[in-house]
Amino acid sequence: YKMETCDALPLHSDSYTSYRELFGVTAEQMFRAIVFLEDWKSGHYFEIDSQPLMPWRAGDWVYWNNDVPHYAGNFGAEPRYTMQITGHV
Repeated sequence: YKMETCDALPLHSDSYTSYRELFGVTAEQMFRAIVFLEDWKSGHYFEIDSQPLMPWRAGDWVYWNNDVPHYAGNFGAEPRYTMQITGHV
Protein backbone atom coordinates (compact mmCIF):
# COMPACT_ATOMS: atom_id res chain seq x y z
CA TYR A 1 0.00 0.00 0.00
CA LYS A 2 1.46 3.35 -1.01
CA MET A 3 0.41 6.19 1.29
CA GLU A 4 1.18 9.52 -0.33
CA THR A 5 2.21 12.68 1.49
CA CYS A 6 -0.71 14.29 3.36
CA ASP A 7 -2.82 11.08 3.20
CA ALA A 8 -4.47 9.95 6.40
CA LEU A 9 -6.70 7.10 7.53
CA PRO A 10 -8.73 8.37 10.50
CA LEU A 11 -9.29 6.26 13.60
CA HIS A 12 -11.39 3.22 12.64
CA SER A 13 -11.93 -0.50 13.09
CA ASP A 14 -12.03 -2.82 10.10
CA SER A 15 -15.32 -4.33 8.89
CA TYR A 16 -13.99 -6.42 5.97
CA THR A 17 -17.44 -6.40 4.32
CA SER A 18 -16.39 -7.63 0.86
CA TYR A 19 -13.98 -10.23 2.27
CA ARG A 20 -16.61 -11.59 4.68
CA GLU A 21 -19.16 -11.91 1.87
CA LEU A 22 -16.67 -13.56 -0.48
CA PHE A 23 -15.49 -16.17 2.04
CA GLY A 24 -18.63 -16.52 4.19
CA VAL A 25 -16.93 -15.68 7.49
CA THR A 26 -17.77 -13.42 10.41
CA ALA A 27 -15.88 -10.29 11.42
CA GLU A 28 -14.75 -12.08 14.59
CA GLN A 29 -12.86 -14.61 12.44
CA MET A 30 -10.95 -11.87 10.61
CA PHE A 31 -7.48 -10.47 11.15
CA ARG A 32 -5.14 -8.07 9.44
CA ALA A 33 -1.38 -7.64 9.51
CA ILE A 34 0.71 -4.74 8.28
CA VAL A 35 4.33 -5.27 7.25
CA PHE A 36 6.44 -2.13 7.06
CA LEU A 37 8.44 -2.33 3.82
CA GLU A 38 10.88 0.49 4.60
CA ASP A 39 12.46 1.95 7.71
CA TRP A 40 10.43 4.67 9.44
CA LYS A 41 10.81 8.16 8.01
CA SER A 42 9.98 11.48 9.61
CA GLY A 43 6.27 12.23 9.26
CA HIS A 44 5.18 8.59 8.85
CA TYR A 45 2.72 7.43 11.51
CA PHE A 46 0.83 4.32 12.61
CA GLU A 47 -1.11 3.83 15.83
CA ILE A 48 -3.04 0.79 17.02
CA ASP A 49 -5.10 0.40 20.19
CA SER A 50 -3.82 3.79 21.46
CA GLN A 51 -0.17 2.75 21.00
CA PRO A 52 1.99 4.60 18.45
CA LEU A 53 4.45 2.39 16.57
CA MET A 54 7.52 4.47 15.78
CA PRO A 55 10.24 4.18 14.73
CA TRP A 56 9.86 0.93 12.79
CA ARG A 57 12.39 -0.96 10.71
CA ALA A 58 11.78 -2.60 7.34
CA GLY A 59 10.25 -6.02 8.03
CA ASP A 60 8.59 -5.06 11.33
CA TRP A 61 4.93 -6.03 11.45
CA VAL A 62 1.81 -5.70 13.57
CA TYR A 63 -1.27 -7.94 13.72
CA TRP A 64 -4.79 -7.28 15.02
CA ASN A 65 -8.37 -8.54 15.08
CA ASN A 66 -11.32 -6.80 13.46
CA ASP A 67 -12.42 -4.63 16.38
CA VAL A 68 -9.08 -3.01 17.29
CA PRO A 69 -9.05 0.75 16.55
CA HIS A 70 -6.12 2.04 14.52
CA TYR A 71 -5.08 4.84 12.20
CA ALA A 72 -2.25 5.91 9.95
CA GLY A 73 -0.91 9.00 8.29
CA ASN A 74 1.84 10.34 6.14
CA PHE A 75 2.81 13.90 6.87
CA GLY A 76 6.36 13.40 5.63
CA ALA A 77 8.06 14.27 2.37
CA GLU A 78 8.17 10.72 0.94
CA PRO A 79 5.55 8.00 0.32
CA ARG A 80 4.99 5.42 3.07
CA TYR A 81 4.97 1.78 1.89
CA THR A 82 3.33 -1.13 3.73
CA MET A 83 1.97 -4.55 2.83
CA GLN A 84 -1.48 -5.47 4.15
CA ILE A 85 -2.35 -9.09 4.80
CA THR A 86 -6.00 -9.91 5.46
CA GLY A 87 -7.17 -13.35 6.47
CA HIS A 88 -9.42 -15.46 8.64
CA VAL A 89 -9.23 -18.44 10.98
